[in-house]
Amino acid sequence: MKKITALLLALALILGCCDALAEENAKTVLGTVDMTGAFKLQCSLPEGYKINIEQKHNEGLTAKISSEDPQKPTLLLVIEFDEMYYDVKRMNDLTDEQLEQIVDTFPEDDQLDVNYTETAYGTKVMIVKGSANPEDYTDYMEGTAPVDYVAFLSVYEGYMIEIDILDESGTGLSDELIKTCIDFMSDLDFIPEND
Repeated sequence: MKKITALLLALALILGCCDALAEENAKTVLGTVDMTGAFKLQCSLPEGYKINIEQKHNEGLTAKISSEDPQKPTLLLVIEFDEMYYDVKRMNDLTDEQLEQIVDTFPEDDQLDVNYTETAYGTKVMIVKGSANPEDYTDYMEGTAPVDYVAFLSVYEGYMIEIDILDESGTGLSDELIKTCIDFMSDLDFIPEND
């Protein structure tokens, strides 16, 4: 009898630990997109950040990710189905010419620095650093000085994914914040609804 009680207590303890870990690692559900098949979107938010979905439809969504600390930069997330990439599984499948076409979508007067990295799962991510005219971001900020930004772009299942970091404070965009965005893209899940 004592062995059964001890086993039940151990099982309860293990289940309690698993439940606590599941709550700690819970992801935020962003909604469903449905152009090349329905996908439920979910993500892990950086610590101290909250998300506000500003626009959502079958083709994608736009969201503002902001910190409780006003000194930390705002992140803008855009996920949008793009017919040019309807048959593209990942950005890794794009040609150099197609990648250059994406770079060409940035304003000509922005001075750009373009590099590439990968998510934790090997999906190519384009990193574009630049300085923008604040009029380009009137929906998100009120300043009049040029704003440094970093844009992270990738393609997954025909959807263009972009995260923009805006540095309104002029303090600079740290490598730690850039890593946070790569981690965010790594943890952004497209879960087929039929699963």
